[in-house]
Amino acid sequence: MHESLDRPHIDLLVALHETGQLGKAAETLHLSPSAASHRLKEAERRLGVSLTVVQGRSVELTSAGRHLAEIGGEARQALRAAEETARWMSSADRPAVRLAMDFYDTAPWFEQLIGSPDLPCDVDFIRIGFSDVASAVQSRRADLGVVVSPPSSLMLESSATDVCADVLVGVVRSDHPAAQRGALAPADIADATYLTAGDRPAHGFEHHEFFEPAGVRPLRLRKVESLAMILRLMRTFGGVTVQPALAVNAAPLDGLAIVPLMDAQIPVMWTAVLRHDASDNERAMCRAVQELARQGSFGSRGPGSMPVWAGA
Repeated sequence: MHESLDRPHIDLLVALHETGQLGKAAETLHLSPSAASHRLKEAERRLGVSLTVVQGRSVELTSAGRHLAEIGGEARQALRAAEETARWMSSADRPAVRLAMDFYDTAPWFEQLIGSPDLPCDVDFIRIGFSDVASAVQSRRADLGVVVSPPSSLMLESSATDVCADVLVGVVRSDHPAAQRGALAPADIADATYLTAGDRPAHGFEHHEFFEPAGVRPLRLRKVESLAMILRLMRTFGGVTVQPALAVNAAPLDGLAIVPLMDAQIPVMWTAVLRHDASDNERAMCRAVQELARQGSFGSRGPGSMPVWAGA
């Protein structure tokens, strides 16, 4: 019954294939010539085939030996790569809470949590589709989510917890008439591209509470499921968007202006979503978000207060 070769046998065959001489192969592996010869004979005994032939004073690999050396060399490289990958993966093998990152990817708690020295574990940010945060938490694709909704809406998850109150604001380029005027009027979207997370208006937000009562619709609607990308596009191409103040106050606003909605104040609520069986670390991360909001650590405004508007 034949036996399999061990890694040292393969290493010797690879070294012999690369150097062409048993003595040099032994030197490469820090072996004595006799130890290398013994290892080679042991490999042949285990396989039951000849792996080398003697040509004068040199030893050459047979076709079987060359095949093992070539495949062994490839396998050795793959194994080394796998070992390095394992070392890399070990750096990520630590307790971490996966915080859902949806459309509101400019929300300030991402930076604040990374910089907090008081958290019980690390935090990872998991990209989740727009409006999928609650289902992602329940299906364990994420551990914690923070969503925005009208204050009057009823959260389906009993484990949902209020984080802070907020208000909707307009965002335009600094050269937009609304920035000069100091407020966004409903008519400003009539000849503009309106950038939004979804193409189906939700009750309690700007469509039903601000634009629809004025009888206006945007000239063009562009769906972009990333607030950071919306702000980038607006810097280059212009347009209008309406967003929670907290989500845009902390975002880079070069070339943009935040303005209140003219003659309207639409309140919204940021809410944390956890599973019913959330771990201690997940609950601690939720409390950290709430504490940041309570302290007003989200930038230029405190929870429940009116935003500080960015001027033109």
